[in-house]
Amino acid sequence: MDILSLAASSGVRRCTSRKELCAALLCTTSILFIPAGARAQVQAAEVELSELSVTGEGRGGGLYDRGGALGPVSGYVATRSTVATKTDTPIVETAQSISVISRKQIEDQNPLSINQALRYTPSVTTEQRGGAGSTRLEQFYIRGFSAPLFLDGMALPGSRDASPSIDPFRLERVDIIKGPASVLYGQSGPGGIVNFVSKLPQFVNHGEIFAQTGSYSQARGGFDIGGPVGDGSGTLADQFAYRVVGLGWNADGPAQTTKVERFFINPSVTWRPDADTSLTVIGNYQRDPFSGFYGGVPAVGTLFPRNFGNGVVGRLPADFYDGDRNFERSDRTQASISYIFDHRFNENVRVHSAGRYLRTEGDYASVYTSFDDINNGPFTSGPILTRSKGGTRVGIDAYTTDNNVVANFDTGFIAHTALVGVDHRTFETNTFSGPFPSAPSLNLLAPNYDMNIAFPAFTSESRIKAEQTGVYFQDQLKFDHLVLTLGGRYDWARSSGPTRTIATGAVAQQDVPAEAFTGRASLLYLFDSGIAPYVSYSEAFEPIVSGRIFDSAFGSAGRIPDPIKSNQYEAGIKYQPPGTDILLTAAAFDIRRSNATNTDPNNPGFVLQTGEVGVQGVEFEARANVTENLSLVGGVSFLDIRNTKDITNTRNALTGAQVPLVGRSPVQVPDSTASAFVDYRFTSGPLIGLGIGGGVRYLGPSWGDPANTFKVPSSVLLDAVLSYDMRYLDDSLKGFSVQVNAQNLLDEYYVTGCFQYSGCYLGLPRTVYGTLRYRW
Repeated sequence: MDILSLAASSGVRRCTSRKELCAALLCTTSILFIPAGARAQVQAAEVELSELSVTGEGRGGGLYDRGGALGPVSGYVATRSTVATKTDTPIVETAQSISVISRKQIEDQNPLSINQALRYTPSVTTEQRGGAGSTRLEQFYIRGFSAPLFLDGMALPGSRDASPSIDPFRLERVDIIKGPASVLYGQSGPGGIVNFVSKLPQFVNHGEIFAQTGSYSQARGGFDIGGPVGDGSGTLADQFAYRVVGLGWNADGPAQTTKVERFFINPSVTWRPDADTSLTVIGNYQRDPFSGFYGGVPAVGTLFPRNFGNGVVGRLPADFYDGDRNFERSDRTQASISYIFDHRFNENVRVHSAGRYLRTEGDYASVYTSFDDINNGPFTSGPILTRSKGGTRVGIDAYTTDNNVVANFDTGFIAHTALVGVDHRTFETNTFSGPFPSAPSLNLLAPNYDMNIAFPAFTSESRIKAEQTGVYFQDQLKFDHLVLTLGGRYDWARSSGPTRTIATGAVAQQDVPAEAFTGRASLLYLFDSGIAPYVSYSEAFEPIVSGRIFDSAFGSAGRIPDPIKSNQYEAGIKYQPPGTDILLTAAAFDIRRSNATNTDPNNPGFVLQTGEVGVQGVEFEARANVTENLSLVGGVSFLDIRNTKDITNTRNALTGAQVPLVGRSPVQVPDSTASAFVDYRFTSGPLIGLGIGGGVRYLGPSWGDPANTFKVPSSVLLDAVLSYDMRYLDDSLKGFSVQVNAQNLLDEYYVTGCFQYSGCYLGLPRTVYGTLRYRW
């Protein structure tokens, strides 16, 4: 009996339209609800049900199916995403730049962190903290600006020392929208947002176990197991599917004497009572007792040769450590529970609701290179490195929810996809902090990492609650090949709470409300050839929680500054050749971020909103599953970023003079990036089962200090991967595979960026990892 007959015998409504439509409809609406005997026949025929789900927002949760807007991606090319619209929309019909990093790309490139996973995305600059930040925090820039992080469409809190960290192994995909995105996500910067999409349960049995070893005494392993709870006998259990993802990681850190350690467990269960309803609950617990380090290095001794004395002239090693192993601490614990609910009332109306509670705690202490351009600046020599010390203890309780309704309807010849929603977030942060005084200096020729250094006592405790509630709407109007998207949002935000001085008990209250309207408009035309030119305009806002503007109408306290505003004009073209798995995108954009505060020169203690940064840029991205065995991803970006308005000065470390910031470029943003990664699998011949691949990453030069007196030079890095499907050795090894990844293959010594002469960051040296994986 074939699948269509099985579905028909199960009582699914019959199709009367064309045969092709009938088959697609049956795949999307009924394949998961076949009776026990029929399902056994399908399994016996080794039919993979998840592969049968059609792309799109079909009945029965197509958003999360393979090829869906939130589901697994085939190869390197996603064709649909919700990140720009919160609706199931083809990427080629979305008039804004989108990049999607698939599960396959993550596995092929073997990133150990989100920073590493984003390396091959144009206009995204990762690892500003180099070898340190690559294993501790998700820190990167999009189009020259730091970007907020979202998990399953809901904001993650950012507080550095207690920020939650997302391991790539727990993700199905990473969706990035570039440019302002407040119209759907609330307060955010001008560069864009990153949305992590969790692995969710599937109604197909599957399993994976892997073990990995290699550089830095790496010992890393994980498992991903799931499937339907029931046996297909028609009981209540058949409505449920589960998935459990877990990982353990222990290794030396990228710097001498440091360590990396992590373990997490991520269970989830989905209840699907019918083809139109699904509820998924996801739990997570993660411990990061050790996370490398967070220090830096001076430019003299890395970018520039240093006279260390005793006839030693040169540069610090790539694994240089500036801290103290008895003082260093980065202990983080996070736990969360979340739900995702979707229900389709009929073919035209769908509701979505999601919520999460997250608790994260961080205990941080560090001895680090003093950010002091006098002692560690451009004229430094000798073996002595001056240092500072400090730390924090932070706890965060984060409550987030997002709820919306999508309606599809026609008005005459215009087809509408309308979205109305409301979201809310409350981030409660409790922070103990203190001074960052000087610490004993380090002799670079004979470093002592075991000094008895006392931790400076905390001097203040703050309990800040940051809240935001937003109401948003959007309409995607489609007439023939023309797509017009209009959206708007109004937000109410507030940051409030006390800060207590521990020694005296004195309390200072903070209460900063903010409101903002943001909008977006875009126009796209999709030709039959697959070419889609577009133009778009989008906005973002960021509340300012410190500083007051002098205004006699508000008395001696002054008034609260307006939120920082950002807007972007973008024009681009997308190309998806019909009948291919290729997506090409090109865009040119102009971004303005205004209302930043500067010190008021005429009213001490107050600020003026006179700061503005402008970015003009172009980017190109190519993603292609060229053939069954050849996949590639590549991109190029060029940025011109500078301070377009500012009344403040910065110190020129070479001359000691004060120079204006206006006209100068921000630090740590390369003016150009380029990358390409190719993976090829032999599917026939004597090399069948072998996979080879590799990539090249170009990081252009960036300014190293606010006065723009020196540049961090460009770097070129090579990566490589070799894999083998072991079933071609012997049938008994079916499911086993081995893979070797080499990153920075040529062991390039490079600096990822600097923010002043005393603050630079070394990139990771060559790393080689071997992975043994078993799937069933």
